[in-house]
Parts: sequence; C-alpha cells; structure tokens
Amino acid sequence: MHHRKRHILKILSRRAKIFPVVGVVGPRQVGKTTFLMQEWKTRIQAQYITLDKSDTVKRAKREPENFLLSASDDLGKKLIVDEAQKVPQLFDSIKSIIDERRRVGQFTLSGSVEFSDKSGVRESLAGRMGLCRLYPMTLSELAQKPLQTPWVKGWKGYRSHVTARDIDHWLKRGGIPIFCSLHNETEMQLSVQGWLEALCYRDLQQLKGARLDGDVAMAILSAIARNPTLNISTVARDAGVSRNAVQKHVAALEALFLLYPLPSFNNRRAAPDYVFFDAALLRYFLGNRDDAFVRHQTLRTLVVNEILAQHEYNGESRPGVFVYRSRGGAEIDLVIQDQKKTLGIQLSITSDIAPYALRGLKSFLGKQRPAQGIVLAPVTEAFTADGVPIIPWTHIG
Repeated sequence: MHHRKRHILKILSRRAKIFPVVGVVGPRQVGKTTFLMQEWKTRIQAQYITLDKSDTVKRAKREPENFLLSASDDLGKKLIVDEAQKVPQLFDSIKSIIDERRRVGQFTLSGSVEFSDKSGVRESLAGRMGLCRLYPMTLSELAQKPLQTPWVKGWKGYRSHVTARDIDHWLKRGGIPIFCSLHNETEMQLSVQGWLEALCYRDLQQLKGARLDGDVAMAILSAIARNPTLNISTVARDAGVSRNAVQKHVAALEALFLLYPLPSFNNRRAAPDYVFFDAALLRYFLGNRDDAFVRHQTLRTLVVNEILAQHEYNGESRPGVFVYRSRGGAEIDLVIQDQKKTLGIQLSITSDIAPYALRGLKSFLGKQRPAQGIVLAPVTEAFTADGVPIIPWTHIG
C-alpha cells in the first residue's frame, strides 16, 4: 500500500502553534511513525529520533536532558521523539527545558499507550502539551479524499465521496495500514497474530507498575469478540484469576488503544459493551467468518472509528459514545451525546427496513426527548421510514 495522507495533520499543526509540546498517540502500527517521518518531519523541519532502539533508550535514560539538547542541536531545531513512553524520564526533562525556554511546537512526542499516569506523562506535561489521537484510517483516508465530518456537522447538503466498495474493504480489513494492504487471507491472519502477540506479551508488560499476563489478555479479547458485553466473572473463572485481575487487564487494553468501552446510556451501573479499535482484530478472533453477527459488529467498529476520528481531526471535543438497552428489552446499537445533541443510531446490515427493526429506536426517541435518531443501512439513497431518517452506509464518512 502506498503512503496515504492522514487527516490529523491540520489539527496537529494548529496545536503546534499553541503548545510547546504536541503528542501523537494511537495503537501500535496505526501509522504514527510513517506520518511523523513522511509528513510531519518535513512540515516542521525537525530532527527525528526513535526509542525503538535499545542503545538509544539507554542514552536517553542515562542523561535525559543532555540527550534532548544534543538531539535538537541545543534547541536549534525542533525535535520529534517517537515511542516516547519508553523513557518516562524524558517528560520531566522536557518540562524543565520548556519552562526555562518556552517555544511553541518545540517537541513532538508519539506513543502507543495512553499518555496518563501509567506512562508518567500526566503529572509532568499537564497544560504544556496539545494531545492528538491517530485512529485507524478513516474511509476518506482510504479513498484519499478530503476530510468530511458528517458526525460533527450533520448530513444536510452532504455529498458522499466514498463507495460501497470502500465500505466493504474496511469491514473486511479494517484501517490499520499493515493489515488492510494484505490481500492474502493467510498472510493477513499471520500478520494480525504477530501484532497481537507483540501487544499482549511485550507491550502489556511495559506499562508502569503493571503485573499483567498475556494469556489473560488474549482470553479477554476472545471473549469480547464473541460477546461485546464482557462477563468478567466468566472470564475470571475460565482464566483462573480474580475479577480484579480481569478488570486490570481490561484497563490496560484500553490504555493501549485496543478496546473502546461503550457504557450503558440509561444505566451507568450496567456492564459496558466493548468494541475493538479495528475490524481486522475482531475478524481474527472470530475465525475470519462473514456471517450476520460479524458484519454487524465490524460495522459498529467502523462507525465508532469514524465518530471519534472525525471529531478529533476537526478539533472537536470527544463525544460520549454509549449503547442503549431498556428494561423492556428495547435496544439500539449506539448513542452519541455532546453539548449540542443526543443521537441514537441503529445499524442495519440489510436494506429492508421493516417496522419491527425500528422498535428499539422508536422506544429510545419516545423516552429521550428531544433526542434524534437515524438508521444506517446499505441503501443507495437517504429516505425516511416511519419518521426516521435512513442514511446510506456511504454517508458514514
């Protein structure tokens, strides 16, 4: 796959004019290094170093401040530090340097773990860093089209620039560059397997203060693939660990961007659903089958990715993303909520929108006034059914 330009560039450029440090975080191999090397480095004319090499890590740990000053020619050039979480000592040194000589956009840090207390970043760079998330490629990035943000601005006057083929490609291969560029199923399965093993048996162990087990992590992921509403007690029993241990592993998988939790919209005490950050991982755990359950779950994965990415790249606050289940049994797939709106989303894998299929959404709208609702379906044109807008899949992004 040739290099595809990423829509994070605009918002990162904006924040680099405000903050002395900008951060780019996201899952491993989501494209951070390629973006930094092929787009960002040239744009800001920066020096680039990666902490993927053990000798570089040793030098950075030994004398972090001198390491940073030397790499940036005593701040004469801007500096990109890739996989910065591997040397948490750098964050305090960066704080010291920028507090003494504050210059906007001086440092760019990337990481494959949430910048938080787990990596030692929150305390040292709070208020000094503009953080951006890089998500799996969106539909418009796959198609190399301009960024459109219907999940932010709505569909009034919207003209789709992605095709049904683009949708099908994402649902089968996701948006991680190394996965979606492979066309041989065996090669793809082996690639995903290697990715998961590196994350669960190496990256997981590097989280600050964590005592985590790769086998337990894999068991959790397999259970979520089969049932998005994770039964912690069942996984704990099957894995031979405590409920607390399972919860710690889930939190770590969230910190590594592998899972997104979807809390219950109407019952915050209920167990959340979880979605994988990319369709290729979900398909791996389900044996690469392509039945209705898989198609529905990969569609939800795509929609969550588009919602979060479009808000991020447009410079908007991240909305709340939920599931909805009423006590009476009514369900809808997603609810997004921000300061402006509450939107219920029903996902359909068929173009035949029967009245029964709208039951859950109509129940939600009746109880959550003035919420809005839509159905996403594989139709060619938008229309209305029983007062509910039916939106084509091609309008997702």
